[in-house]
Amino acid sequence: MSGGVDGRLVRVSLAGQIRDYLTLEIAQGRLPPGTPVRELEIAQRLGTSQTPVREAFRELTAAGLLESRTHVGTRVRELAQQDLIDTVPVRAALEGLAGRLAATRIDGKLDEAREAVATMRMLSDGNDRLAFAGASTRFHRAIVIAAGNESLARAWNALGIEIITIIAMASDTYPLSQAADDHQNVLDAVESGDPDTAEHALDSHLRHYVPNDPGETP
Repeated sequence: MSGGVDGRLVRVSLAGQIRDYLTLEIAQGRLPPGTPVRELEIAQRLGTSQTPVREAFRELTAAGLLESRTHVGTRVRELAQQDLIDTVPVRAALEGLAGRLAATRIDGKLDEAREAVATMRMLSDGNDRLAFAGASTRFHRAIVIAAGNESLARAWNALGIEIITIIAMASDTYPLSQAADDHQNVLDAVESGDPDTAEHALDSHLRHYVPNDPGETP
């Protein structure tokens, strides 16, 4: 998904859907480290052309999930847990600032976040963690957009939040109903209009966002 600071979010592109599909395959071990991945094979499997697959490969390579070598091709990279853990304090700092800024300008700016929470509640009775991860990403992106700071939004987007969220959700057993409640609590803090409360809520929420930690809440 993508969106400018003042714009509505747009639907995930075909390349984005392929990226999310491959991320889930990697996160759940169906594409283990070292597995070769070929554009043509993925395109045939998913019934699409190679162009969006190529774009998805570029995103996943930039995110460190795939690696491409001359005369070897593209393979699933050995992903160190530390690669993901290292993003947590960076993301927490960015979103904490976003929460602080958004709390001072909430009028009409958080409708997307409210809709995302409603979607998470609807999904919480099932186990579609990919869809839930998408709603979670929408929620956090909406708060970043509501902050109204273009530089902050660019830095946040550079972290590859969709990929991080899918990996965390795919390897987690945290109840989705509780995760939905956690996001509601964050929304309540931002809507309180108190910058300190909002910043603390975002920071605390994301400090639990560590892969393979039983207590994580994406």
